[in-house]
Amino acid sequence: MIKVNVLGATGYIGSELVRLLYGHKEVELIRLVSESYKEASFDSIYRNFKGFQDKICTELDFDAVFSDVDLVFSCLPYGVLMENLTKERMEKVKIIDLGADYRFMNQAEYKEYYGMDHKSIELSSSFVYGLSEWNEEEIKKANYIANPGCFATNMELALLPLIKEGVLENEIIVDGKCGLSGSGRKLTLGTHFAEANESVKAYKIINHPHEFETRKAIEALGHKRIQLNFVPHILPMQRGMLITCYSRLKERLNEEQIRKIYQKYYAHKRFIQLLEQGMYVETRWVKNANMCHINFEIKEEGNQLIIVSAIDNLIKGGAGQAIQNMNLMFGYPEEMALEMVPTCL
Repeated sequence: MIKVNVLGATGYIGSELVRLLYGHKEVELIRLVSESYKEASFDSIYRNFKGFQDKICTELDFDAVFSDVDLVFSCLPYGVLMENLTKERMEKVKIIDLGADYRFMNQAEYKEYYGMDHKSIELSSSFVYGLSEWNEEEIKKANYIANPGCFATNMELALLPLIKEGVLENEIIVDGKCGLSGSGRKLTLGTHFAEANESVKAYKIINHPHEFETRKAIEALGHKRIQLNFVPHILPMQRGMLITCYSRLKERLNEEQIRKIYQKYYAHKRFIQLLEQGMYVETRWVKNANMCHINFEIKEEGNQLIIVSAIDNLIKGGAGQAIQNMNLMFGYPEEMALEMVPTCL
């Protein structure tokens, strides 16, 4: 049994983390930390927890949260953890950071993508990138995990097998679509119902941090450099994420050959499903679960390959992958507390 604190527990990903950890038989939740709802019971904030979790949310006291547990999950907004994390605090506890503060970037890059100076960039080298299916052995040995971003997770899972095998041309275009929960729980004009309903919009067309993260992860895990052009869009739905990737094959390959490449890497990966030929990927078939669905089509004209991949942005793109990484770190079965069937409605 391990003792766990969750920082930022009342955000969307934080609340999903609390929900999933409730079903983990080897975890005891000690603190649910929320600056927005300190001293409120968790089940008064999310009433779906009535009868399950009534722990009182506490304020964010960094000395306290890093001193009494085995593991800290940080679901804090970018910039908060990096301003408060020190070597002394790290020595006391293992950390899984679901934020963006320790994913590949150097000082200049963090400033470019997040608009602020990184206060503890020297700690980044201690963090292992937590793409569960591709960095499993390093995660098992790690004390500190940088959980991947949601769009980055989806792109990397869809592209890495083919990049690793060297069958794609260097330039890849990705069209990404995500539900409104991807923007977080804090209300903004763009996520107001009246502003977002019956509309689709692109955002951060240039310099989206998940584009940078994906390129760096592919270089680290796939040992290839790619030219990636990624454009994300917001859809008027609560949750779910679908990407469509466009590239060219270096040589003529048929459907069976492409399928064998995916099977080589994912045949024994519990949370990645390669769909049957002709079956379309949809976000509803991975909803509320730690699953990734992938399929592809070959367009003979121009020798093009089109790959479609879907995840739940809050689960496989966040809380579920974090628990998957925790299981690897502590030697539990990788699927523990994550064997839920997706809910299609």
